[in-house]
Amino acid sequence: MKIRDIELHRRKEIHEYLTMTHMFSFFIMMWALVLNTRLFSMETYTTTLFRFVIFCSLALLAFILITRYNEKVAAQNLITKFTWVDILYVSFHLVVATVTIFLVDQDTAYIEIILLLPVITTASLMGVKAGMIMASLCTAIIYTKNMLLGPLVGVFEITEGNLITISVMFIMAWFSGVQTNLETRHRGQLTRLASTDFLTGLYNYGYFQDKLNEYIQAASETNPLALIILDIDYFKHYNDMYGHQAGDEVLVAVADILTAKIGRRGIISRYGGDEFIIGMPNTNSEQAVQAAEEIRETIRNHNFPGVEYQPEGRLTVSCGVAVYPTHARNTKELFKHADQALFRAKSLNKNKVELYYSVFDNLDLSRDEKELLNSIRTLVSVINAKDRYTYGHSERVTSHATALAKKLGLSEEEINLLGYAAFLHDIGKIEIDRDVLNKVDLLNEKEQEELKQHPQWGSDIVAAVTQLQPIMPIIRHHHENYDGSGYPDGLKGSDIPLLARIIRIVDSYDAMVSLRPYKQPLSTYEAIKELTAGAGKQFDPELVPLFLEIIRDETESGDKKDLSK
Repeated sequence: MKIRDIELHRRKEIHEYLTMTHMFSFFIMMWALVLNTRLFSMETYTTTLFRFVIFCSLALLAFILITRYNEKVAAQNLITKFTWVDILYVSFHLVVATVTIFLVDQDTAYIEIILLLPVITTASLMGVKAGMIMASLCTAIIYTKNMLLGPLVGVFEITEGNLITISVMFIMAWFSGVQTNLETRHRGQLTRLASTDFLTGLYNYGYFQDKLNEYIQAASETNPLALIILDIDYFKHYNDMYGHQAGDEVLVAVADILTAKIGRRGIISRYGGDEFIIGMPNTNSEQAVQAAEEIRETIRNHNFPGVEYQPEGRLTVSCGVAVYPTHARNTKELFKHADQALFRAKSLNKNKVELYYSVFDNLDLSRDEKELLNSIRTLVSVINAKDRYTYGHSERVTSHATALAKKLGLSEEEINLLGYAAFLHDIGKIEIDRDVLNKVDLLNEKEQEELKQHPQWGSDIVAAVTQLQPIMPIIRHHHENYDGSGYPDGLKGSDIPLLARIIRIVDSYDAMVSLRPYKQPLSTYEAIKELTAGAGKQFDPELVPLFLEIIRDETESGDKKDLSK
């Protein structure tokens, strides 16, 4: 049986125990009260039927209230901070018992024992301390009742007459309270075991998911929910150099930093080996990015052991941020988009915070076209499953292509079109077999011809969306060479659309510096040499120098060392 199932079963048992204990106590008090002849002195009210009706009515009301309250208690960890509801609940039992002992005939022997019931109720619900307080209060009520209504004798005679009752109340307060305290401690340990990551002490991913679902149900446009996914840069490199024990110490230190920075603003979980995830209710995009930046900067400036051998002599993190409902329609989409933002941060310079965005956000589409676009985006996900390289590649090509377009001074409309085309330029690979995409050896002639069809297939796929039809020639011609040796149509020079020429350059560069099934990545320096040599042949000679400026700027400002994650 799973820990979660054990916990649910235990909660059910606690609910049954509390309900039966409290109802039994209340029924006894109510029956004593209803049978009281002083309260119902008129002949009309002394009939057994009338008293029975009153008892049943009050008992039914009490049953509903007690059951509902105990369901809430059983769903929590028994002893919590007192609320006005808790105080009213225990006070209700105390008032009924007090009224009973004051109104029942005074010659009734040991009627004060009825006060034992609110003591048991309180102790079973709130623990030893609350039970002892209730027992003390009931002791005061007994003294008050005997002083007001009892015989005019000394205090010592009164005390001796009630000593047994008072002693039993304190014993039961202690006994019932100890049981509640033990149960609370047990449930707390069980909950921590089921919800905590053993290494970092943070919540585990399972508990985080449950909590995030609660947050997302309460979230809205005015009360957004932010999700931050954080990944330690080059953590494998650190583990390889210092060992996994040192790596574990880093994970613990990072967890402590996250806890200190986020505090009660959100919930933190270990997401994977070197990944952490943060959920922050009532947090918009700007606030989430600011929180992520503070975390990134704190970790970067933290003096971890051996950081002098890390890139830039620092241990850094990359963060992806997404916000519900701004960026996602449900929990699954929120995770996906935060992960995409993280991947973009890792793919570019690392040591960055990236807020999710979609190149399609500003498209004005009809309902049918939105459905078609969603289908196309689903196809992109399918390609990602077939070839993980494609997703990261499309993101990086989109980023670099738009950067080059801005450097050229292109219009906003042209930059948007370029973004759509860059993201979807490999959509035609959906038609290509997985084995071909991931083949380690060089492709044979038949496989090469199949792969060369993907620009045309991609162009045909996006044709169904009216707003995307202008990018059809860009997708179709993104493998044309400047000297006319490319495919599928052998276009040359300025006959190739400008936006397609841009994608041709950044597409090739990213393929050069990325790990592919059939080759190791080139260094930035080697890729620059290849682009320079291909200017005027594969690539537009006027665009290559501009793109190389972008790459050199990135190399100077970021980290481009050939280290694994």
